[in-house]
Amino acid sequence: MKQISVLLFFLCIHSAGFATSDTLLLHNGEKIIGEVISLNHYTISFHYQKEKAEQQLSKFAIESIHFASGRTQTLTDKISIEGEEDWEKVIILEDKEQRTGLNRISDISAHTNFLNLHTANSGNNKVLEKLKREAAKLKCPFLLINFERATVYNGLIKSWGAIQEIRKAFCYNY
Repeated sequence: MKQISVLLFFLCIHSAGFATSDTLLLHNGEKIIGEVISLNHYTISFHYQKEKAEQQLSKFAIESIHFASGRTQTLTDKISIEGEEDWEKVIILEDKEQRTGLNRISDISAHTNFLNLHTANSGNNKVLEKLKREAAKLKCPFLLINFERATVYNGLIKSWGAIQEIRKAFCYNY
């Protein structure tokens, strides 16, 4: 009987230690046990358990947070890209902070032809579609555009204008 009460005492202390920690469940299957400091617009700031160094992860990398209080907050759904046919699911990241905790897979680029009949808007849409298709081929759900240029050529035929769009991007995965 004495052994059972000692065992129960240690179990209570052990479970109380875990109750003071938050758990982050990542889309790549990892669990992080620590303390959430803040939820920002694009990232989550936290400490690992028994550490004081502040860490950050993109909200896109985190499925949910189980807080020590018992509350669970779902952040993002996992984006599953199986091939080029899923190109419309690819997300273009708005800020560099959104890539924190994601894995950089490749650099890609796309452009319209030197002479084409695209307007500024249609050329832009065409290049973004090409980038998303290339990312989907690599099974990457995220793009961060790091270079973009639009050049207007208006000298060949005065009434015709041609706009060449060029974009380069980094592909990211969980």
